[in-house]
Amino acid sequence: MKRLATRLLNRRRPNGGRAFLSRLRRENGGMAAVEFGLIVPIMFFLFVGTIEFSQALTVDRRLTLAASSTADLIARAPNSGLTPEQVDRDLKIVEQLIAPYEIQRLYVKVMSVIAQGTPGNPTVLTYTIDWSRDNNAGTPHIRGTQYYDIPEGLLVSGESVIVSEATYNYTPLIFNYFIESAFNMTERFFLKPRNSSCVHLRPINCVTGGTMS
Repeated sequence: MKRLATRLLNRRRPNGGRAFLSRLRRENGGMAAVEFGLIVPIMFFLFVGTIEFSQALTVDRRLTLAASSTADLIARAPNSGLTPEQVDRDLKIVEQLIAPYEIQRLYVKVMSVIAQGTPGNPTVLTYTIDWSRDNNAGTPHIRGTQYYDIPEGLLVSGESVIVSEATYNYTPLIFNYFIESAFNMTERFFLKPRNSSCVHLRPINCVTGGTMS
């Protein structure tokens, strides 16, 4: 009888602890919740990042289209040139190209830049702004101001190029909670005039610098 009681007592002691540990090892009911909690933040940022990147890419493409279309319209000017009002009218196209994004954040300017050879060394060129206009019907550069961003080899002395510069002050759609300030997207296009050596902004003759009749 004593032997039987001792055997039962010894059997109960380890089995209770072993059973508890065994049940603890098999208990995985909270595993899914832990995994879900780890994965959700990663998936959220991937989703938000995809949306943000897609919007930024769309704005950049529209900005490129605004800059290229503006330069192309002005470069197609007739031999008689354009008036400031006609240039301003052509610049209005950017309002349609950037929609539905905020037009107030867009700034576009177009310039006619003429290359001039240095006396005694015509291969050394200086680039002078003949005229300029922006999408606010303003004159961003004084006539005769030098321009320094013409690609090397684009022009020879006496030639001109239409330069279109577009800037969009971009604010992230969702990440503005993390990126506190906006940043500028910029595009620049260079197109030579189609119908003349330079585009006159009437009444100034871009060749002689005098007044056109």
